[in-house]
Amino acid sequence: MPSINRRTLLASSTAALIATSGCTALGLSPNSNRGESDPHWVTMYLGDRDETHDVTVTITNPEGDIIFEKDYQLSDSNEADEDATFPASTAPETIVVTVDGMRFERDWPGFEQPPLPCDGANEAGVEIYIENAQDGSPDIRLEADCQSLPGE
Repeated sequence: MPSINRRTLLASSTAALIATSGCTALGLSPNSNRGESDPHWVTMYLGDRDETHDVTVTITNPEGDIIFEKDYQLSDSNEADEDATFPASTAPETIVVTVDGMRFERDWPGFEQPPLPCDGANEAGVEIYIENAQDGSPDIRLEADCQSLPGE
């Protein structure tokens, strides 16, 4: 059995290591007390409620792996879908939105966006608006934002 001095030394060394390493040593983000990454979020809106659209949103990381994918059927009776989340640790890079077969590709908004990076308990995400171009074809508008998600 180890001596009391050895246990004391081990305990104080471990405490010092944790204190100097911060939350990341424990797998915690600065905004988390759950031991997991805080989420990014995606909110979908239908701009013209007289329209009906089948939409797929796919988000990939720098390696091209799909980290978020969701299908939507937007109409007057289902014009929004808010706060679909995915882990922040997944490093989103590219957003592909397909509207009725028409593909739109955008970069995940970064620090160059005015509301980013988020502060405090707020999480980064995108609002995707399905709209119509001047010629009547589908178009999208993305807006980066920060918000505090319910239940987080």
